[in-house]
Amino acid sequence: MKRLFLVIALIGCTSQPSDSPLTLSVREGDVAEVRAQLARGADPNAPGGGNGWTPLLHAVHKNQLGTAAALLDAGAGVDRPGASGITPLMMAAGYDNKEMTALLLARGANPRMTEGDGSTALDFAIAGVPDIDRFTYFRCNQSTAAMLAKVSPPPRAATMRWARIKGCV
Repeated sequence: MKRLFLVIALIGCTSQPSDSPLTLSVREGDVAEVRAQLARGADPNAPGGGNGWTPLLHAVHKNQLGTAAALLDAGAGVDRPGASGITPLMMAAGYDNKEMTALLLARGANPRMTEGDGSTALDFAIAGVPDIDRFTYFRCNQSTAAMLAKVSPPPRAATMRWARIKGCV
């Protein structure tokens, strides 16, 4: 009986609301379908899924440059954060996605934006992220950090302490 309860509890914890058709197409990298849905009136800024991410955050998460560009062409907010406060640029930097970081910067992403603790995209690039899909927490994301260092305020002291512990500076 305990095992059955545990299985039911685990299933309940992992269930998420359905993603929109736009979000699914974005995550799959289907640029033509994303453009078609946007032309039919899909909202490029509507949060979806269990994490409250915008379609652009989903594109960044899956490193889908084509769908990210399509969303930006349709008016997606380049700096619009998800429910947790992370912006697309912060996510791209934390994942060490250099091409996505460059795309977002070219499209006007603000590298000075901060999330809850004051971290900028540069802090995310230097510190990395402990994300199960793209674990960069113990890596030195030097090329992404170098790109952002040219346009960002200096990293936080805590970020630099972590970089020293990792042997990145």
